[in-house]
Amino acid sequence: ASQNRRASLPQPSALLTADNRDVDIASLRDAILAVARHATKVTEREGRLLEVAAPCYVLGDIHGNLSDLEFFARTLWPAGVDAAAGSFLFLGDFVDRGKDSVAVAGYVMAMKVLHPHKWRCIRGNHETREVNGNTHHYQDGSFLRQCGVLFGEADGARVWEAVNCYFDVLPLAAVLDRRIFCVHGGIPAALTAPGASLQAIRDVECPLRSAQYNRLVYDMLWSDPATPDQEQGGMEGGGFGLSPRGCACFGEEALQAFLARYRLQHVFRGHEAQKTGVGVSKANRLTTIFSTSKDHFQGDPAATCGCVLVEGDVIKPIVRAKTHSAVALLPTYVGQSVEATEHTVLPVDPRPAPAPVHADFAQFAPQPAPAYSHYQTFHAQPPYQAPYPAQFAAQYHDDSHVKYVSYQASPPPQPQSWPAQSFLRVQGRQY
Repeated sequence: ASQNRRASLPQPSALLTADNRDVDIASLRDAILAVARHATKVTEREGRLLEVAAPCYVLGDIHGNLSDLEFFARTLWPAGVDAAAGSFLFLGDFVDRGKDSVAVAGYVMAMKVLHPHKWRCIRGNHETREVNGNTHHYQDGSFLRQCGVLFGEADGARVWEAVNCYFDVLPLAAVLDRRIFCVHGGIPAALTAPGASLQAIRDVECPLRSAQYNRLVYDMLWSDPATPDQEQGGMEGGGFGLSPRGCACFGEEALQAFLARYRLQHVFRGHEAQKTGVGVSKANRLTTIFSTSKDHFQGDPAATCGCVLVEGDVIKPIVRAKTHSAVALLPTYVGQSVEATEHTVLPVDPRPAPAPVHADFAQFAPQPAPAYSHYQTFHAQPPYQAPYPAQFAAQYHDDSHVKYVSYQASPPPQPQSWPAQSFLRVQGRQY
């Protein structure tokens, strides 16, 4: 892509807005099909296990939420991805649940084509036909149904399949800065078995159309951390068990064994809705990142979204929030959100996509952004293998003032007691 094309790249909302009612649907269809083909060619050369250097922003699930994606675009790459100091790593689940899955998928693929070495994505469980084609479970939030509504039944199926072909070649995991393992769901038991190595990830076939028939991939896309109750009750099988949604789960014992085996310090993952955007658990060695604030907590206005910046030896959670109380970094488990109704095997709905309707772009328009447009970044210089503190001396923005507050980031039995610095950026200014 030319420099002129890079400079003129639209913000995510420009793909589909209420002002674009006269857009040529056929041209939009052809554009997404072309971008999907190019993104597939670029991505399939990357391999199954990425090696990513810091600085890097790590984002979790987007789930068709255009307004939160716009927030990250305004704050993390306001002058474009090339102008950003770090690269970007997305942990999967771009589509379903939210109403703008087509726009989000189109934007993510376009950015991959334009910035192949700074924009990286790995596969989530919603990047599978078994899930994003399940119109029965996700109904109007289904990626397949949204393609059908926008493009019509036949063309919608073409777009859906082309985007899924891109999903088929997505990397499955990444190692960030040689110390942080990044995956969508969690660590698979197969990688802790005697003689196992990360080469097993590199050897996974590409493209992979159906993840549910490969147990290694299936666990990486679907598994959850064990709940505190499960940990207290004792985990069998080397620290692995069964998640409430029917997939595997991993406890602290399994996590510590995995990190020690591969000489890593931390695991980043998405997959579970986090009410505070970023949740820290398992003796501060596991961070769950969720980058959408909608569609998971029944409209709870306290739900927010976040990401994490890895820079040098520092891990910096970045959370969209108005007050310090929304930045507690407390983990949210699968049974505490609408994900409790989601199970691992979700067959593709055999019924055809809905009949085409008149494209009213008002339904795809992003919601008005909140009055605040800032984010919080917490700095912590960690000792070796302890990248998170539990007590923060935090700054947060309230109207036109910067205030300070100290609070406990997570309750016992995971004591955390050492302080950290923090700063706040508001519309590009640092305080």
